[in-house]
Amino acid sequence: MSENFVILTESHFGVSPPRPVFFEELDLLGFDEWMDYPKSKEPLLWAIGRNYYYNGEIIAKTKGGNFFENPKIEFLNDQKIEIEPIDIKKLVKKNKDKLFVLENEAMDFIQGVYNIYKNDSIFTVSYSGGKDSQVILDLVTRVIPPDDLIVIFSDTTLENSFTYENVQRTKEEYLNKYPKLKFKTAKPPKSAAELIKYAGLPSRFKRWCTDALKTAPFKNLLKEILKDYSEVIVFEGVRSEESSKRSTYSRIEGEVKHSAIINARPILDWNITEVYLYLFYRGLNLNQAYRWGLSRVGCILCPYSSVWTEFINYNLEKESLEHYISFIKNYANIRGVPEKNVKKFIANGEWKKRAGGLGLDLESNIIISEDSDKIKGTITNPRESFLEWCKVLGDRNYRENKGEFSGEIRIDDSKVDFKIKNSNSEKQIIEVWNIENPTVKSKIRKILYKTTFCVNCGLCQAECPNFALETVDKLKINSNFCKKCHKCLYFSKNGCIIAASVYNSVGGIKMKKRTGGIDKYSTFGLRQEWLNDFFVLGDEWLSNNTLGPKQVPAVLRWLIDAELIDGKKKVSTDLGNYLREIYKKDKSSAWLIIWNNMYYNSMVVNWYLNKIPWGKITDKNELKEKMGLDYPEYSKGTIGNPIDAMVNMFDNSPLGDKLGIGVIEKKGRAIKSIHKLGVSDINPYVVAYSLYKLAENTSRRNFTVSELFENDFEGGPYKIFGLSKNNFERILRGLQEGQRILSVDLVADLDNIRLREDLASLDVIKTYCEGL
Repeated sequence: MSENFVILTESHFGVSPPRPVFFEELDLLGFDEWMDYPKSKEPLLWAIGRNYYYNGEIIAKTKGGNFFENPKIEFLNDQKIEIEPIDIKKLVKKNKDKLFVLENEAMDFIQGVYNIYKNDSIFTVSYSGGKDSQVILDLVTRVIPPDDLIVIFSDTTLENSFTYENVQRTKEEYLNKYPKLKFKTAKPPKSAAELIKYAGLPSRFKRWCTDALKTAPFKNLLKEILKDYSEVIVFEGVRSEESSKRSTYSRIEGEVKHSAIINARPILDWNITEVYLYLFYRGLNLNQAYRWGLSRVGCILCPYSSVWTEFINYNLEKESLEHYISFIKNYANIRGVPEKNVKKFIANGEWKKRAGGLGLDLESNIIISEDSDKIKGTITNPRESFLEWCKVLGDRNYRENKGEFSGEIRIDDSKVDFKIKNSNSEKQIIEVWNIENPTVKSKIRKILYKTTFCVNCGLCQAECPNFALETVDKLKINSNFCKKCHKCLYFSKNGCIIAASVYNSVGGIKMKKRTGGIDKYSTFGLRQEWLNDFFVLGDEWLSNNTLGPKQVPAVLRWLIDAELIDGKKKVSTDLGNYLREIYKKDKSSAWLIIWNNMYYNSMVVNWYLNKIPWGKITDKNELKEKMGLDYPEYSKGTIGNPIDAMVNMFDNSPLGDKLGIGVIEKKGRAIKSIHKLGVSDINPYVVAYSLYKLAENTSRRNFTVSELFENDFEGGPYKIFGLSKNNFERILRGLQEGQRILSVDLVADLDNIRLREDLASLDVIKTYCEGL
């Protein structure tokens, strides 16, 4: 930066791209006490993070701030500075060549997408009222004819007032230019304020808000559009710079759950500076919230907001936010937070850490009890009809007698019996029995959750590919359209985002404690060099190693949990001997087999795989905090040690960067984040071993692909390795056709996996070892 300009280059040499700063932000922070600057339309400074620059020199920094407190300013100049506005015309002129390249490349991409899909598709722009979607709208409308284009604004009901103003202003402007252009709004059937009453405050662990307020309304609108077209192309302003997750996105790809929806991202590789300069270059509308210091506009209340964003939003939207802050205050009171500490509870974001239903005043609730072939739900104030919801399970026959229903449901290849008592009262009792298949029981459990907690949010309707479900106002299921695919059951733990947000306050199936203790590794993980020593030394390792006195018992516990050492005899197991040979030629597969066994024997590994979703980026403090909530009987120190040990293992073994189980990002020597990315390249024998190990732990030999990918299914290649469904099915076919280790049905609606009765998990390892 020089002369208060930025110059776009091909490389930023490690410098984060800056954003422009306007007088409104400076006024809000209190810069006017230290600087003279005009109230200009043009920006005045540049900012990178919370550092402010003028003429290429850093002049001030800000720290802290929250809902109720202003950030503190540190000025780096002794004398007052007179600030001149940035000359936008000169700024654009200096960057015009680079902007021209960006603009034309993006338009060529849009034209290419249009040429490929124009015959049978409709094109849409996902418009949020923010800077990125403003750029997308400009680019797309200059390429695609208005007759073929729909602009969709997603109104989460939590937008700031400037966003609503910008959407209206933009709509009027574009309809004036393109009268045939269509504008539509995707809005949830229930507002955020209404849903909070049922689902509790959204948190970093219970983030129901995106699905209910944005994803479901948008997809339901797209589904309506799909009734007239074979495909919908969605142009969106996603940029890889915005998050680690978005950095993995492709520029164009099919929507995972609906192949007829295709996402196209013309500015995926643009940075924030390029976006702003393009807005200036084209004279586009700018959401006024950016002038006050927001780097992204979105919901005014968000569990992932920074304290900086909360400070700005509270100053801009105080009246609207007070309504939601009252929910937080009530939640704090129920949690027993003293009145004098409530403000601190809010300012420090303690409400964002909610991991269960504690502190929620639930109108509807359920207690579930189970036997081997029976499940019973006692429901207080059910919100929907069990008889209607169970249509998605299969054909049902029933009769009524004095308010009591009894009958049967045919699910998959089995038949179950059910009874509903007190159907007209505030407390219903629903019993289902003769359940022979655990998968069927899981589906019934999800239906009980839906019956209890359904608030007609529209998400199940969005998940249904067959237009069989309507959930707005009242649940309606068209049995003629329903294909019994059960996608409405699998998308969320418990089959319902409201149940997932509140249910664990009243019971549920908790993770089994598979070992006698959680804190048995000190803070030491199993490291690559230590495993090398064990495989070289064999049974001599225990008495002939170079480890310290605290390291030996920790590593021994890992090796026992990996099933490489017999816990009683302290000698190598048969598996350990076979893995020694595999390790010489295929270290990655050996580590994955070890990781698979740790799932069944190590409490911290089991918890990590069951509770942290694939794709999640977290850090050690968040892991410790979340595990502490799941295991309140343990102290912070007891929880902290196994988390430190597991993360240490990620950092010192292929399980981290190479295999993607826990990818470590560091700042200096400190661990900044852990990305649970998932394994992309895996040996088929490892998958087979994982399936046979699952069989030995569940006493089952038959599974379905669908159930293995359910969020609450314990074990299997997806839960343990994060294996994609396509990759998994490809490997299954190979195991059937080549190694004949199992058989599968992967045609039409069938996804059955049948394991051989004559094979055990160790046999799979023997077979692999023999082929080396």
